[in-house]
Amino acid sequence: MFVLGLGFNVQAQQFEVKKLASVQLQDPVPQPLVLVNEQETATNALILNPNDIEHVEVVKGGNALNRFGEKATDGAVIIDLKQELPLVRLKEVYQAFKVPKKQQKLTLAINGNHVKDPALLLADLRQIDKIEVAEFSVTTSSRWSFDEQYLNIITRPQP
Repeated sequence: MFVLGLGFNVQAQQFEVKKLASVQLQDPVPQPLVLVNEQETATNALILNPNDIEHVEVVKGGNALNRFGEKATDGAVIIDLKQELPLVRLKEVYQAFKVPKKQQKLTLAINGNHVKDPALLLADLRQIDKIEVAEFSVTTSSRWSFDEQYLNIITRPQP
């Protein structure tokens, strides 16, 4: 068992290589600024249990630009959590799940959905089931990388 210095335990996981029949490329337009307890993330880079959310505020147009600047050109989504959670960035996810350096260079996905900017990943480690190296299917029409493999974070099913 790996103990993360943020106050809870995380079970270290092993990697699996799987062939997937299809992969979804999600690049939603527009892409609002997303803040979770004042930490910047993206809609496709957030791993969080929806039951932990206290309040969501959507800010649009000029109000978003005035409050947050150019990052909020497409609006902003401000999420307040019920309680302070130990949310971590990608580096800490790699450490907790003992992802080898070679796999850390692969394109990142969450449940098969491409993460456009991995630096914005914000995760509650308790919501991650495992991390696996997956192979693109030769017939996949929506490949986002020329690599043969990608790193796929699998989250726990929500009740």
